[in-house]
Amino acid sequence: MKSSRKDDLFVSDLDNTKLEGNYMETQLKAYPIVPSFTDARIIKYPISPSEKFLTNAISTSKYSLITWAPKSLLWQFRRVANVYFLIISILSAQYFSPKNPFTMAGTFAAVLVFTMLKEAYEDYFRHKQDKAVNSMKCHKLDIEKKDIVDIESKNIKVGDILCVKNGEYMPADLVFLASSDKKGLGFVNTMNLDGEVNLKEKVAIDMTNKIFDVEEVQEWKFEIECDQPNMSLVKWNCNFSFGTNKEPLSLKQLLLRGTSLQNTEFVYGAVIYTGQESKIMLNSKQAPSKASNVLKRMNMILYTVFGFQISLCLLLAGLSVNWQDNQAEKHSYIDLSSSDLGLAYFIQVLTYLVAYSHLIPISLYVALEILKLAIAFMIGQDLDMFYNNKPAVCRSSDLVEELGQVEFIFSDKTGTLTCNEMEFRKCEINGKIYGDSKRTFGFKGSYEYEIFHNPSHKEYKHLRTFFEFMAVCHSVFPAHDKEQGKIVLQASSPDELALVEASKNIGISFFERSEGKIRLKEVATDDEIEWDILVEIPFNSDRKRMSVIVRNPHTKQYILMTKGADSMMLPLLENLYEKENLGNVLMNFAVEGLRTLVMAQREINEREFEAWYLKWKNVMMSNDPNKETKLDQLGSEIEINLELVGCSAIEDKLQDGVPEAIELLMSANIRVWVLTGDKEETAIEIGKSCNLLQQYMEVIKLSSQSSEEISEKLERLNSSYKLSQCTFQILDQNKKKLPKKLGIVIDGLTLSWVLENPNLKSLFFKLGFLSSSCICCRVSPAQKAQVVNLAKSSGKWVTLSIGDGANDVSMIQEAHIGVGISGKEGAQAVQASDFAITQFRFLRKLVLAHGRWAYKRITWFVCYYFYKNIAVVLTELWFALFNGFSGQIYFLDWLPMLYNSFWTSWPCMITYLLEQDLDSERSLKYPALYTAGQKNLYLNIKRFWLWVGLGIWHGSVSFWIPITMSQQSMNNDGDINNLWWVSTLSFSLIIHIITLKLYIENMHWNYYSLIIGILSVLIYYLTIIVLNTDSISKVFQNEARGVVYSMLGNGTAWIVLIIVPLFAVIPDFLISCSHAVFKPNAVQKHRLLAINPNKVFIE
Repeated sequence: MKSSRKDDLFVSDLDNTKLEGNYMETQLKAYPIVPSFTDARIIKYPISPSEKFLTNAISTSKYSLITWAPKSLLWQFRRVANVYFLIISILSAQYFSPKNPFTMAGTFAAVLVFTMLKEAYEDYFRHKQDKAVNSMKCHKLDIEKKDIVDIESKNIKVGDILCVKNGEYMPADLVFLASSDKKGLGFVNTMNLDGEVNLKEKVAIDMTNKIFDVEEVQEWKFEIECDQPNMSLVKWNCNFSFGTNKEPLSLKQLLLRGTSLQNTEFVYGAVIYTGQESKIMLNSKQAPSKASNVLKRMNMILYTVFGFQISLCLLLAGLSVNWQDNQAEKHSYIDLSSSDLGLAYFIQVLTYLVAYSHLIPISLYVALEILKLAIAFMIGQDLDMFYNNKPAVCRSSDLVEELGQVEFIFSDKTGTLTCNEMEFRKCEINGKIYGDSKRTFGFKGSYEYEIFHNPSHKEYKHLRTFFEFMAVCHSVFPAHDKEQGKIVLQASSPDELALVEASKNIGISFFERSEGKIRLKEVATDDEIEWDILVEIPFNSDRKRMSVIVRNPHTKQYILMTKGADSMMLPLLENLYEKENLGNVLMNFAVEGLRTLVMAQREINEREFEAWYLKWKNVMMSNDPNKETKLDQLGSEIEINLELVGCSAIEDKLQDGVPEAIELLMSANIRVWVLTGDKEETAIEIGKSCNLLQQYMEVIKLSSQSSEEISEKLERLNSSYKLSQCTFQILDQNKKKLPKKLGIVIDGLTLSWVLENPNLKSLFFKLGFLSSSCICCRVSPAQKAQVVNLAKSSGKWVTLSIGDGANDVSMIQEAHIGVGISGKEGAQAVQASDFAITQFRFLRKLVLAHGRWAYKRITWFVCYYFYKNIAVVLTELWFALFNGFSGQIYFLDWLPMLYNSFWTSWPCMITYLLEQDLDSERSLKYPALYTAGQKNLYLNIKRFWLWVGLGIWHGSVSFWIPITMSQQSMNNDGDINNLWWVSTLSFSLIIHIITLKLYIENMHWNYYSLIIGILSVLIYYLTIIVLNTDSISKVFQNEARGVVYSMLGNGTAWIVLIIVPLFAVIPDFLISCSHAVFKPNAVQKHRLLAINPNKVFIE
């Protein structure tokens, strides 16, 4: 509350003469004890030119024109693979390199340039956005011209007074000086800052709002003493001195950059924080980087491949030195003399490292990123996940395959499982229950309505007190909607809105709020009533209650009104009988799945309020580091011995499809945990209604009154289920053998004891792993993140968190995968998430269909990509037997260079993008298929080296058959075919074989995949024919001239190209057939059942 008199430091809106006089007596005593800010920012108006502050220009870009190339390159070399390729590129330029340096260095440079251009493209839009923001037109009060002038945002300075008009964004952080509204009110939308969609009420400084005049501001002298720039959006200390007056400011007087002015013609504010020091910029940070398990596993496989490569190089280098030592004398025409065999050995290792460098494909990361982006695009195009014209959004394509391996889902309740549309259903007043869950509360003709409008009824007084309480004790504020032409109520919490709407339905309508006052209207008579709001003690997550001290306009008495969670309110009630009776009522409401709030009040005398308020005001004006704690303590001092007014029961309905979605997810061996702030009984009932706690499930209630009690419970459960003795693998097997599924319920207090004790923490999580579901109720946002971290740190399983509000951000960022629901609580959860959906039910398709497909597509793509490179390298490797282990290359230089980048990458990318072993309908109908990802069946060492083995076989076939044939056949001129003729035939064989392999592994044959395979082979032949021409072969490699024409004109070569690929893939075909016939996996069974529903499988 702000003073309406310049000489009154404390309270202005009190008409009580005695109280005002007492405050005037204490003013001189209170003023000197207001402490100065420690290390405060002091802004004196008019601002002195000598004071230096940051400009208002902002920069969110990563690079400038000068720093782009070096910084982008430096960032790329944080990847170990890029360092490896750099070394290979350098080695390929040395004298011992068997390859043209352009081959390797050119490809590597192309990859680097591609990534650099991608970075530049993204940064261009950041620069463009920065330029638009910095050049935004703003309105500054020019004190010399005594008028408003337009300036660019980047030219705003600390101390300037700005005018912001309706619909415009705040260009800097401002202290609210004046408003077009006579009461000093202004409304802002904070969506860009905190994600909340509801308008927030701001209140101008009373002393400046009343006297503000553009032509007289030049005569003003004021001082703002505030915090140094910091990130906090919930705490801000500031004292405002104007003349001889000094008063504390709150967040109500702070207008933050990025918020937009709404439903207010204009406001004036003094700039205190600019540019990078504004709170929105200080809070602008990137979400924590997350890497998928598949990528981590792929990196581990890369190490094994690199180890394999090094082993080959060491072995072949040894054989080379041995060959030189034994055969040098027989080959006098070659200079093989070496004085240092050790140096010769080292040089040969480097030679082979260059020769077989494409064993690790340089283009893999680029191809993988493109594939993931395409999968992410397809997720966004799924019409089954559209709601209210909003699609599913993939905000982090790096994690698409992670969706196919989820084992734990952690979900918020309100707004995530429920609609977050609160409807007032019941209430308890003076021991009686009013309302019905099946109808709207307070409609005309209802029992409660008739009592409220009958003053002679014995319960009238109690109902009157209850609904007046609801209409007064809240933080709702009215805003004028010009489009609709009416007053719209705004609230940060839908619960608050439901309470105010219920009081309106019954007959008391809240319609106006100004600084220190609330205006109500009697619906029946249109009589208006004004209540004085003297102090508001706000809600926070620790107090879990809010209070206001008001003056009753009827009795002129001072009343403390407090409402909050029952766990906090019951100890504050004075009457023991009321406590006991209320406890039973709350239990009954909770069993119905209703959300409850307890309301209580007491009258306070003038002297008690006076003494308490003096302490409150002094703390408010201080810069004590424990200010918030002291304010909470002062609140607790006065919130005692309360008299029960009643309690409310609000319904929040489940979203459509939630029970079916949870049942499906649990059937996929995914453990679903719900983390909510609701009381235990409410959470249990919601759990039952959404299939989290199923009919035949054994529910284990862990909530306890002490740490000793929870310790005893967990030890008993440990004895029953052998938790400490079993590994997670055994527990997973035991879970399937349980006679009844298990479900856990635990409250926040008990959870805090569990998380503090390492032994209890381990037992609790193992019990949770053995269970199908868990409900953690009465938990704070910090505890939500701690529970997710407990799962992450206890094993390698993938966790997914889903929520819709700001209080879910911590757990969304903590999990491997964060999913935000774009609902009624703003966009903050979505902004922190990796995926965004509009309804919880869409999670089943996102995870069970798209997630399973993505996991299979990515893992098979990675295996195939390595396989096709190993086939090429092994073909070259065999050639070492014929060249004295010298490292001489087998293929023409440009063939391996174009192999990945031009001929083989895009066919497998498109094929695996469209790969779909089962359609979405069957994927959802049989959720057990999802376990393949959880068990890492598609990308493990065994499966990967099976692909490697087949690559070795195909490479061997591609080498030995052409080599053997070339020694027994001649070309049309009667000469034996030369090396390049044979190697080009081998390379062409590889192209044919890997294309056939792609067809064999593809489960979803379609028009595109069939055409793509054939097209890739045709493009290969067209390319080598062009490169074989005289003019082009002179540029790239002169030895290639005429080789392709000669090969394609040879009938034997055509026979080899047609017959040998079919022979080479016989092992692949036999392996696939044997698995399908003798040991079909779940997917193969369901594919056969789709064709023949009467098929019977014998295990």
